[in-house]
Amino acid sequence: MKDLIGGLPDMLIFFILYGFLVIGIMITVKLLKRLDSTNQNAYNNLTILIALLFHALNFYLIYDLMTVSPQSISGNGNPHIPYIFISFFLFLSFCIVFSKYVFVTLLNKKLLLSLPIMFITITIGCFSIVLQLDFVSTIKEELYYPMSNWANWWKDIHLNYLYFNLYTFLFGISSSGLIAGTLALIKKSN
Repeated sequence: MKDLIGGLPDMLIFFILYGFLVIGIMITVKLLKRLDSTNQNAYNNLTILIALLFHALNFYLIYDLMTVSPQSISGNGNPHIPYIFISFFLFLSFCIVFSKYVFVTLLNKKLLLSLPIMFITITIGCFSIVLQLDFVSTIKEELYYPMSNWANWWKDIHLNYLYFNLYTFLFGISSSGLIAGTLALIKKSN
C-alpha cells in the first residue's frame, strides 16, 4: 500500500486520508440518524456493515501507512497525530452506535440469545487483551522502549500501530457487544 501512495504528492495524500475520514464521519452520522428510528431493517444492517468495514480499513491504513518502520528515520515527529485522534473519536462513536444497534436487536430477540453473544464477546475481548499485551511487549523489546514510557508512545511515529491494530479493533467491537448484551439482559429481566 505504501508503494501505491508513496509516489503521490504530500498534499494529495493529505486530501485522500482526511477525505476518507470525512466519509467515515458521514457514515457514522447517517447510521446514528437511521438507528434513532426503532424499526430495524436491511438498510440499517447494510449501513452497520459498511461502517464496520470502514473502520477496519481505517485501522489498516494507520497500521500500514501511518507507522514508519523502526529502521527508518522520521524527523517530523508524528505528523499523523491529528488523523489518529480523529480516528479514535470516530471509532469510539461507532462503538457507541454499534452498541445501541446490538442492544435494539437483542431486545427484539429471545432472552437466551443474549447469553451466547455475551460469552462470545467476553472470549474475543479476553483474547484481544492478551494478544495486545503480547504485541506491546514484542514491540517494546524490538524498539527498546521502557514500559514506563507508554504514556508518551503516541508521540512516536514508529508506534502508531500499538493503538490501531487488529487487537484493539476487536476489543472495541467486543466491548460494545458485551455492554449491549448486558443492558439487554437487564432490561428484559425487569
